[in-house]
Amino acid sequence: MDKKYIFVFFLFIVSTINAQQLPECWYRSQAAFERGEFSSSLQWMDSCIAKKTKNYTYLVRRGEILFNLGRYSESIESSLKAEKLKLGSSSYILAKAYCMMGDTSSSINWLKAYLVQGEKETEGSIKLDPAFASISSTRVWKELWLKDWYSTYEKLVADAEYSNSNSQWEETLDLLNPRLKGDKPRPQLLALRAQAYLGLNSYENAVDDYSIAIKRSKKNHSYLAGRSQAYIKLEKYSSAISDVTKAIELSGGKPQYHRIRAEAYYLNKQYQPAFDDISYYVSFYPSDSEASFLFATIAVEAGYYVDALFTLGKLIKSNPQKAAYYYIRGLAYIRTQNYQLAEIDLNIAIEKKYQLLDSYYYRGISRVNQDKKDDACSDWEQASKYGNFKSQEMIYNYCKKPPSSTKW
Repeated sequence: MDKKYIFVFFLFIVSTINAQQLPECWYRSQAAFERGEFSSSLQWMDSCIAKKTKNYTYLVRRGEILFNLGRYSESIESSLKAEKLKLGSSSYILAKAYCMMGDTSSSINWLKAYLVQGEKETEGSIKLDPAFASISSTRVWKELWLKDWYSTYEKLVADAEYSNSNSQWEETLDLLNPRLKGDKPRPQLLALRAQAYLGLNSYENAVDDYSIAIKRSKKNHSYLAGRSQAYIKLEKYSSAISDVTKAIELSGGKPQYHRIRAEAYYLNKQYQPAFDDISYYVSFYPSDSEASFLFATIAVEAGYYVDALFTLGKLIKSNPQKAAYYYIRGLAYIRTQNYQLAEIDLNIAIEKKYQLLDSYYYRGISRVNQDKKDDACSDWEQASKYGNFKSQEMIYNYCKKPPSSTKW
């Protein structure tokens, strides 16, 4: 199946999903889908359906997966079952599947049913959807779009989402501020503005908007997760952990929330729970290089050196130019007393001018433990110039007087 047909965000009733508690099999299926592993995604979704055969959400997702496998008849069958349980839940995927089957009339009818719903994809994204390419030049398609299917509010949300997706934060504020002056602002608009505030590093404002949105939509876990990210930026780690823990509970264990909490735990120096959370996340998304690096960083602090070194080895192989990988691996080697290897990695970090105040300090540690005192002292002098205060103690202990027998 051509990857151009993938729609990662699963287009049906996003707000409903954000207020649901979903099982692990759901998130396993989603992760496999995002990796393009549709057969695996289908297996996980079938395991969800086996537990709850009458859950329309599972049947909708199954129809989407089958569509991406090119199994259009089966996609229609699953989607129609979902429609019987909840009207309108599968209208968009049915429109796409019927179009791929060459049934233009059914496709247009289902698309009309989709377009009268309150939440839907933008007109532009529907028109550009490859599934409708075969009918995009037909008279019936052009007549369909003579009608304005979108309310002023829907257009505003679409414009704000587009601006945020393109990091046009100021434009988002210009769009939303006039609509958020009333006494009862809509939580969706508040959350969109909060995202823009996050992008502008205006974290207090982001917290304020998310807080009002949460009061008006208490079960929307995405708002709690968003506020937790703002709290992390404000270094209010306990508040961040509290928010994202609630989000995890409400969502049933969304992996992305475990990643957020892992960062909060790590910054709060709670390394074991941080390691547990990031381990859970990477079990869903093993190819996420940023998450793998966070995993390795946390693993070093939590004492899981073998895991850290194994992960860093893979990361360096895939991207040998990334200085941060060598720096963290150098720390892992120091912790495991492999000082020669630590020095080699820290040499690379310094050559790449990565975090020099710490890179020089730790290279000094690796060198003094190889009886290279003069080189170590030179490194600590450099680290001190860059503002590393710990290096001054090392200079005093090793460079200004005879060193003791106990090394770092």
